[in-house]
Amino acid sequence: MKKYIYILVIATAAGLSACSFLDKDPDDRATISNMSQVKKLLTTAYSTADFAWICEVSSDNIVDNNSEDGTWTRYNLSVNKGEVENEVFSWQPAVSASSNDGDSPVSIWSRAYKAIATANHALAAIDTIVAQGSTENFNECRAEAYLCRAYNHFVLANVFCMEYRDSALSELDLGVPYMKEPERVVYSNADRGTLTQLYKNIEEDLLEGLKYVSDNYDQPKYHFNKQAAYAFATRFYLYKRDYDKVIEYATLALGSNPMSCMRTDFWSGSYSTSEAILYAFSNTTSPSNFMLTTTYSTFYRSLSGRYACNRQASKSTVYGSGPTWQKYRFHPCYVKTSSLRTYNPDYGLFFMHTGEYFEYSDKVAGIGYVHNVNPTFTGEETLLCRAEAYVHKKDYANALADLKVWDDSRKVGTTETLDELTEALIEQYYNLFYYESGTQLTRTTRLNCSSICPDWVIDGKQEVWLNCVLHFRRLETIHEGLRWFDIKRYGIEVRHKQGLNPEMILTWDDPRRALQIPSTVIEAGMQANPTMIPEGKEETTVVTNYRLDNDEQ
Repeated sequence: MKKYIYILVIATAAGLSACSFLDKDPDDRATISNMSQVKKLLTTAYSTADFAWICEVSSDNIVDNNSEDGTWTRYNLSVNKGEVENEVFSWQPAVSASSNDGDSPVSIWSRAYKAIATANHALAAIDTIVAQGSTENFNECRAEAYLCRAYNHFVLANVFCMEYRDSALSELDLGVPYMKEPERVVYSNADRGTLTQLYKNIEEDLLEGLKYVSDNYDQPKYHFNKQAAYAFATRFYLYKRDYDKVIEYATLALGSNPMSCMRTDFWSGSYSTSEAILYAFSNTTSPSNFMLTTTYSTFYRSLSGRYACNRQASKSTVYGSGPTWQKYRFHPCYVKTSSLRTYNPDYGLFFMHTGEYFEYSDKVAGIGYVHNVNPTFTGEETLLCRAEAYVHKKDYANALADLKVWDDSRKVGTTETLDELTEALIEQYYNLFYYESGTQLTRTTRLNCSSICPDWVIDGKQEVWLNCVLHFRRLETIHEGLRWFDIKRYGIEVRHKQGLNPEMILTWDDPRRALQIPSTVIEAGMQANPTMIPEGKEETTVVTNYRLDNDEQ
């Protein structure tokens, strides 16, 4: 039996009207009649919501400073966003989230579908203009629309669905509605479908976009240019575990000299202010930044309070050692850029790279909008995707070559003599003990590949090398939310200590890895994600199996 749901479009932080958005063209024009108007329309096909905060707080990159750290050191710090921070950290539905918060599930959901609706309106407008006899070539516009539609659904899939397993097993997992037609009413019937169907639709749109993708933009770094499109394809096929295609598209994005796509300009720079660091990291001239997106987010205001990158999370990321910098408390590259920041060193550190840009709506009143400029696709992340693919193919020579490029790029500008990354060094550093308790410092995590998919088998050497890749990815994407997706992909166990409560464990098969869809959408009739009840807590509904039954497919 198919289940039907409603999509609720809500007001955004920019003041968008929930009641009127889908009753008119997304760019507020009566008609769209030429390529210039289509291009302007497509500038709004990129979501302004930010999934980084909710994914980071759910992951092992954040700890609760109000819990004790093993030495009975704890604080009484407040939260920035209110009760929703407590909910997200304990993997509960974010029912307290504000609809005006660009980091909230309802914003991630509604603004993604708003961007998707924009892409659909653009495609429909192109068809109408062409049917009326226009001789303009809309291939580039079609490509951008398909890529935006694919990417926004891809974000929704990885936030609100379980990890992709394979085409057969993921047919048992809930997807999210794949919208291919312009929506003109606030509510519409749609079927969530399965995760397999969702990935199939994403892939179809992605391949359509890749056919005619172009660099022909006034500001190419804020659009799906060629490198960004190839990087998106790289990440998509990595999550889908099609490693030959990962290598193919990563190579198209990186070219014959991957070092030229690294952020060496940033690591070799000197900066006197945090603002200078932000501008340098998110600069459109950096060869590392394939695509940038702007979002509304107050994530960085939360990193100095109760939930922060501190203790074990800090030691495993920005304030920890690595294979070529074992003699150091943290990588010397951070000293050169002075990019590790904190409001109080006891409460944790954060890497200043996607912090706030404030847009005043009223300077006298001191009010406005908080923006982040996010490196959505970069040379470094794309390179590490390819290294991961090489490890799965047991091509350790090429995996080492890519990992070495990443490692060497961070040594630029440092005065210390750091070790050269070698196969022996990787296996010596990451072939250590596994995570046993919430206070134990480890460099490796157990990967539950065969538990996720019986056909996904890795041997001991692959697991060691994958831990290296995942460590480098964790450093590279800190505060960007991608660590949560890596945790889901590999079934990595996460442990959170909250206040004086017992340690909570998110096991590899816990259905709460699919973050709950917004409560407003559930109330409108959408089938909610199943949840697992933590011991000692009560809920009205118990769901013990998060996979779809056969009659629900």
